[in-house]
Amino acid sequence: MTPHLGCKATGRAPNAIIVKGEFQFVISRNNAKKKYDGHSSYHWECIPKKLENELREQYQLANLHELEGYLGLHVFDKARVKAFLNIAGPPADGEPERATDAPRSSVKTGASYSTSPGFAGQGPCGQHTWPPQGEELKSSRHSMPAPAPNTPVFAASPSGLQGPWSRATVRPISGMLPESLKQLGDRNYRIGEYESAISFYTQAIELKPDPVFFSNRAAALMMLKLFKVAVDDCHIAALLSRHAPCYKILARLAKCHLALGEPEAAIAAAQASINCDSIASADNPSHATKAAAEQMKRHLDLCEDAWERKAWETAKKSLVRAVALCEGVRPAEWCVWEVEIAMARCDWVEAAVAATIGSQLHPNSASVQTAIAQVNLFTNRTFASALSLRAALQIEPSHPRARTLLSRVEAMIEAQQAGERLYLAGQIIDASMRYTEALELLGSAVEEGQGGYLRVTLLGNRAAAYMKMRRFDLARDDGIAALSIPNHPWRLEVLDKLSRCYIALGDADGALQQVNNALEIDPLDNDILALRSSAKSMQSNLRRSRASWAKREWLDAKQALALAIAECTGDCPVQWWIWTVEMEMATRNWAGALTTAEAIVELHPSSAHVLALLGLVRMLSDNLSSCLEPLQLALRLDSQHSMASKTLLRVDEIERLREEGQQASELGRYPDAVQSYTQALGIVGSSEEEGGGGLLRAVLLASRAPALLNMERPSRALADVVISLELQPASLLALHTHARVRMAQGYYEEAITIYTQASKVWIAGQGDIVEGRMISQGLLGAEAALKSSQSKNYHSILRRAKFYRLCYPTANLTHLPSIPNSASDPEIKKAYKRSCLLFHPDKGGNPEHFKLVSEAYNALSAS
Repeated sequence: MTPHLGCKATGRAPNAIIVKGEFQFVISRNNAKKKYDGHSSYHWECIPKKLENELREQYQLANLHELEGYLGLHVFDKARVKAFLNIAGPPADGEPERATDAPRSSVKTGASYSTSPGFAGQGPCGQHTWPPQGEELKSSRHSMPAPAPNTPVFAASPSGLQGPWSRATVRPISGMLPESLKQLGDRNYRIGEYESAISFYTQAIELKPDPVFFSNRAAALMMLKLFKVAVDDCHIAALLSRHAPCYKILARLAKCHLALGEPEAAIAAAQASINCDSIASADNPSHATKAAAEQMKRHLDLCEDAWERKAWETAKKSLVRAVALCEGVRPAEWCVWEVEIAMARCDWVEAAVAATIGSQLHPNSASVQTAIAQVNLFTNRTFASALSLRAALQIEPSHPRARTLLSRVEAMIEAQQAGERLYLAGQIIDASMRYTEALELLGSAVEEGQGGYLRVTLLGNRAAAYMKMRRFDLARDDGIAALSIPNHPWRLEVLDKLSRCYIALGDADGALQQVNNALEIDPLDNDILALRSSAKSMQSNLRRSRASWAKREWLDAKQALALAIAECTGDCPVQWWIWTVEMEMATRNWAGALTTAEAIVELHPSSAHVLALLGLVRMLSDNLSSCLEPLQLALRLDSQHSMASKTLLRVDEIERLREEGQQASELGRYPDAVQSYTQALGIVGSSEEEGGGGLLRAVLLASRAPALLNMERPSRALADVVISLELQPASLLALHTHARVRMAQGYYEEAITIYTQASKVWIAGQGDIVEGRMISQGLLGAEAALKSSQSKNYHSILRRAKFYRLCYPTANLTHLPSIPNSASDPEIKKAYKRSCLLFHPDKGGNPEHFKLVSEAYNALSAS
């Protein structure tokens, strides 16, 4: 029980002072005036009023004199008594005026101590240097500040002490002298009853604030791991010492600082203890404490350096080693470091455990509450994070990090909820924008665990929105980003979405890789198994398509690629479309090749290769004027693009040669025309990959055939038109030239058939009016020639033999003159033999004409 220390001067002797309250203290000067440390000594008699009888029965004493002898004497300096008790009233006779005492300041545990021969400490009463010198020595008796009025100087329990010993664990013993209470405390300390020892030391301190009592109570507090309270007692003990404090006090202070994680203060106190130990005692624990503090400081420096280098494992190991040296409550800053290192390592379980421990050790720390809020935020508990931040601001309203993080969390919660509402409402684009806003607020700093579980959730939500928008490329990127964040519980869901994105984008290998990773988590998931089947089918079709392409089996390659495209639910890779165009060209489907190439350009307008491919298709489709634009644009995008530059040169040269051939044909210079067309055909080529030269080659062959026919080379003309019609069956120019060649060879019926086919093509809209008139006139001429050929003139059927060798290479009936009507039998026989050689089917002749030759010979021979 703590007495109420109110007092006043009385009419008694100047040296007799009564302190009113539950207990009465009488201070009287000893007549003997014994000396104690150079000061007058005083005798305090503690005379209980209410408990006198109880004390007699408890100690079995006959009278108060025996009680006084049992309790002992307490010798103390009067000036210190007045300074501590703040006694009012006039000073005693011969006593100098007392200086005004300053208010008591708070205890600073992070003190720095000099290592000079003396000891300088920053304690609760200000800066003090030991030993005092000069005026400081004279005024040392008045250096202790006074407590506030009506407030005990030393409470019954240490400041901040919590637990069952916060009130006296033993019954207060009124009337005992401090030394006896101290002895009782020592006895309890030795047997391990530290709470009782603290209670006895506290009662002794109430009677006499002696540095030994404070030091002993600090030792008991240290045994109970109450190092923070023990630091205050060590500071007070050091300040109460009139000369240099005992090295044990400083050793205990150093150990307390070490236990509280204050290595620099521990090193300074330990060094001061070593300096104060004049006999260099071997049992001075300050040497070991100093070594441990230096080791702790070294670990903390390594932790800080590793944090800057983002070496999280090294930072964790260094901090763990520093914590192992801390026997007391680790600093709140260390708890925050543990949480931050665990977050940086994406170990959210460890971060949650560290945050929980930090909140238990420092429930009133705003920094720890902010760290708890960060763990809640990044583990997708946004509302709990906001509550923790508000709690931190209640503890410290001006905490900058808590304020900034709270505004950030509130904005993220709003954006996330808005995105979810918009997604459910079908406003997918707006939802993706709100998710993007939330992700930007969250960030992906490595120190914050790359955003943690919350970033995985937001990325998954935005990926789902992108998949609804059929933007599988963006959804794939979000899936990869979510997968890069370790230790989250939604890995299977992320792998499922990522596999679907890979399949939609035509990446069968990537899809199979993600599917296999998902099957390691859940081998029986039906959705994942279905995705694996689809990815394997796509991969098989792609391999078959490329194998068929290598074998030049164009149709099979095209069919396999079409099946792979059917498995692709999103935008196929651009390379697949390029392969499709190439296969359409190889199969000579120019309409399909042109449509597909134009569609690719719309999807990828900035691809030089796609533009060059479109220019090539247009060139081979005989659209020379329209192929220049994509080729030039491709070269602007990539000036070194090989296909674009080569195709552009081919187009320029083909246009020049084609124009020269047309001019030569119009002027009747057929050999020159044939030469120009032949050079153009050489530039076009006839490779299978380009569809045998395409429609352009068909047109050039059909243009060269009339010039060859006019040069009386119908066989070469016939070969040109046959190839031209293979490349372009609906070419009116090729059909007309083909009919003319067959008429020249006497195949009037075949010529009529060809003209009829050409008429159908023209009627279908494949030609203009001029071509239609030309075809109709050609058809009429063929019919007339056929009719005239049906009146049998046997002399005109048999040809004169002497011109056979001259005209044999042409194999043309009209180029051999007929025999005269007055021909003799030998001439008829000779003409018959030559005509048989000319028109025999085995020699390439017409069987019908061969029959007419036999009929004419038989008729003329019979006549």
